[in-house]
Amino acid sequence: MSTTDSTRQIDPLDLPAITVLVGHAGVGKTNTALGLALAHAARGLRVALCDLDVVNPYFRSSDYARELEEKGIELIAPVFAGTTLDTPSLSGRLDAVVERVTQAQAQAGRAPSPERLIIDVGGDDDGATTLGRYATQLRQAGVRVLYVASAYRSLTQTPEEAAAMLPDIEWHARLKADALLNTSNLSDQTTPEDVRRGRAFASRLSSLTGLPFAGSVVPRATIAALASEGPCQGEARALLASGGACEICGSSAPEIAALLTDADSPSEKLIMVPRFVSMPWEM
Repeated sequence: MSTTDSTRQIDPLDLPAITVLVGHAGVGKTNTALGLALAHAARGLRVALCDLDVVNPYFRSSDYARELEEKGIELIAPVFAGTTLDTPSLSGRLDAVVERVTQAQAQAGRAPSPERLIIDVGGDDDGATTLGRYATQLRQAGVRVLYVASAYRSLTQTPEEAAAMLPDIEWHARLKADALLNTSNLSDQTTPEDVRRGRAFASRLSSLTGLPFAGSVVPRATIAALASEGPCQGEARALLASGGACEICGSSAPEIAALLTDADSPSEKLIMVPRFVSMPWEM
């Protein structure tokens, strides 16, 4: 069980200088990392996205290099990503970017740093082991680690299963998780009921692990469905106008926030994220 200090809670839409996403394979780390990187770049920040997924060659941030480049996001990827050679090899670029981002943070002092580094780690022990190579440097840089979990992924369908997986990931990564990010969804088929079930799953997981519950990811398609019919059409259309990842909050979208959480003001953030990565059954 993690013993994270709750003062280290992370706002997914206002990340610290360096953030790592870890979790079981297939829980939505890559899609979430892409959405958060684009959201921070849209605020005018200099963003680097590191693809540390040397485990799964089919769902990688590096598959979206052109889209990231168009938005000014620097991609750090395995040397052979995007080729027929799938050797898990990494260049020294990550070391250089960690140093650069750390220096920018130090120069900013108490002001917000102008740079962000988001690291998308491959699933489970193998991916976490790759991250472990950089653990000392990342700890010195004040890294924050998000444990990404989904109620709709095999082997983590109960809070107890997801909690049991965390210690192994932390041990191999040589880093402790700082907060929980709930990505429970069924892609474009996600209903408000699915979101509520995922939120209940994450709330229980937060209690089991001691991790602060930072936020829940909601697919853009779920909001798009609400825009076509029902009492939330106006709020849904306003959210969709943002284009990228954005917060679904009680002040600007109270009816949607209440529908997705059964609460007037949820304690964690609800984040609408577009879909970038196809689901396994669509490949």
